[in-house]
Amino acid sequence: MYLVLENTKQSFQFPTTRILVVGNDADCDVQINHPKIWGRHFSIEHKSYGCVLNIYNEEVLLNGLKIEEKCILDTGDLLTVDDLSFRLLDDQYIPKDSQMNYTNAPLNKPANATSVYGVRSYANHSMGKFIIDNYHHQDGWHIIRKESELHLIDNKNKTLLNGMKIAQAQLSNGDIISNDSYKYKIELPGTSGFSKFSPSHPRNVQLSESFNTKKDTNQDAAAKPKQAFVKNNLWWMTLLVGLAVLLLVIVNNPTI
Repeated sequence: MYLVLENTKQSFQFPTTRILVVGNDADCDVQINHPKIWGRHFSIEHKSYGCVLNIYNEEVLLNGLKIEEKCILDTGDLLTVDDLSFRLLDDQYIPKDSQMNYTNAPLNKPANATSVYGVRSYANHSMGKFIIDNYHHQDGWHIIRKESELHLIDNKNKTLLNGMKIAQAQLSNGDIISNDSYKYKIELPGTSGFSKFSPSHPRNVQLSESFNTKKDTNQDAAAKPKQAFVKNNLWWMTLLVGLAVLLLVIVNNPTI
């Protein structure tokens, strides 16, 4: 995982703390000399479930959308402060080469809808497009299904795949197809991460200003097994307490 300053193509790796701080303070991991960057401007925290953007000073644009406090990021997302652009990239999401013969690809074939192979949209008005055979976007890029695989064709260079320009590629679960005005996530069944990219998963919450109300501490993690133990064994614990009370009553009242 690393952040690229697109103005200069300079890249910045995440430190061992897994928190990358951007600003102009001396202790920032990415020090930027710019009139709109000051102090500890924002940070990106690489957690087990994804990356979290934290904003400390003025607002930051995420893919053109104003973020004032906090949100979850995907690989390929673009952060903008004034005329500076930062893109989040991840080597684990480098597009795969496609072995499909696109000269015979059915680019004009109508899409066949299903709820299994998915192209999920982040647009407010759409929950996504799900396909069996193929999907054609109005910008001229296509997704073709071949057996259990999905393949991207974008010879017009209208989109980015995981933040990178690519003409054709085999798609993997969680891949992000985006440009300045839209964003789609690929969902494939039969993979360990399928449920991870379902609509209800926290990573699919594009904006989560209330995310900061959730606790993320070792104490909470340690408390969960104890709470589960009490809940699962409450019936016999209640029975033992009842028997103990009955025994005390018998001992104190031998005539019973």
